[in-house]
Amino acid sequence: MDGNPNHTVSSIYIVNDDRVHREEIHLVLSHLFKVSSFDDNNAVLEAMAESRPDLVIVDERMLEGGKGCLFDKRKDPDLKSVPFIVSGLASASQYINGEGSGFDRLLIRPFSKNAILMQVSDAISYNIEQKWENLPELAMTTLQSTLGEFQDISRAIEENRPLDLKASSNSCQPLVQSINDQNFHGILDNIRGHHNYTYVHSLRVATYLSIFGHAIGIRDDDLLTLATGGLLHDVGKMVTPQEVLNKSSKLDETEWQCMKQHVEHSSKVYDQTPDITQGIRIIGEQHHEKLDGSGYPLGLKGKELNELARMSAIVDIFGALTDERSYKEAFPPEMAFEILGEMSAQLDQRLVGIFRDVLEGHGALAA
Repeated sequence: MDGNPNHTVSSIYIVNDDRVHREEIHLVLSHLFKVSSFDDNNAVLEAMAESRPDLVIVDERMLEGGKGCLFDKRKDPDLKSVPFIVSGLASASQYINGEGSGFDRLLIRPFSKNAILMQVSDAISYNIEQKWENLPELAMTTLQSTLGEFQDISRAIEENRPLDLKASSNSCQPLVQSINDQNFHGILDNIRGHHNYTYVHSLRVATYLSIFGHAIGIRDDDLLTLATGGLLHDVGKMVTPQEVLNKSSKLDETEWQCMKQHVEHSSKVYDQTPDITQGIRIIGEQHHEKLDGSGYPLGLKGKELNELARMSAIVDIFGALTDERSYKEAFPPEMAFEILGEMSAQLDQRLVGIFRDVLEGHGALAA
C-alpha cells in the first residue's frame, strides 16, 4: 500500500560528532522516521526550539563535563518531556540518572539494529505508556504486562533463547479476564499510537481472536491459548529486516519472499520453546493460509484448515487492515469487512459473518 503523505511520521534528532556512528544510526532509522543529524550541541538546541522532535539520540561524548543538549533540555519547561536516548558505553548510565531523567534511557554500544529500534520505539511511546497508569486496573495491567512480555520475547529471540511460554500465558491472563468481563474497549482504545507496530498488531489480534473465541463458546485454558497465540503469532517478524517489514510501497518479489519467511521463523521459535501448544502453533503457522490454497507457507486448503486456522486468518487480515501504520491511516472497520467479504474463495464467510456480528454486538467496530 502506498504511503499516506498526510500521515504524521515521528521526528528524531541524532547528535553525534562522530560521522561514522551518526550515519550508522541514521541508516537504521531513516526507513521509519524523519531523521535529522547534528554534530553540535548548540545546533540541535536551536533546532529543538524551532521544531520539537519526538526523540533525540545523543552520544555520551557530547555530554562530557555535565554539559550539552541533554542537560539544557531538562532545564527548559517546553522541552524537558522530550525523551532522550544516550548512546555509548555502560559508563553513560551516569547521564540518565538524577533529577529530570525520567524520560531518558541508555543504549549501550555495541548494539544491534533490533536494539536500536526497540529503544527508539520504547522512548517514543513513553508518554503513551504513562497514560496507561490512569486506566482502570484491568486495562492497565493488560497493556503493561503484555508489553513487558513482548519486550522479553524480543530479547529472547535476539539472543537465540527459548521463549518462556508460562510467562507469555501469564501476561495474557488480564486480557482473558477483560474478555470474560466484556470490558476490553480500554485495551483497544489505548494501544493506539504506540510505536512498536508488531506489538500493537499482535495485541490487537490477541484481543479480537479472544473476543471471537469467547463468542462461540471457548473458555478457560482454551481461551487463554487464543490470547497467547495471538500475542505470539508474529514473533518471526522480529528477525525480518525492518526495511522490508515497514516498507511503505509495494514489496518487490525478493522482499515479498523475505516477508513470507516470518512464518518459518516463528516455527523455529516454537520448535525451541518448551511446552508449546498445538493451538498456539496453528495460530502462528497457519494465519496466512487460505481456503483456496493460495496462502502460505504450505498452501493448505479446504478441510486441511480447521476452525482455529480459519478464525486466525480472518482476524489477522482484519487487524492488518484496521491497524494504523507510520505510512497509512487505519481502514474503517466497515471497509475492512467489505474487503473480507470480497475474499469469498479465501476466507470462511460463515465465520466472517459471525466475527462481524460479534464486533457489532459489542460496539467494537469503532475501535
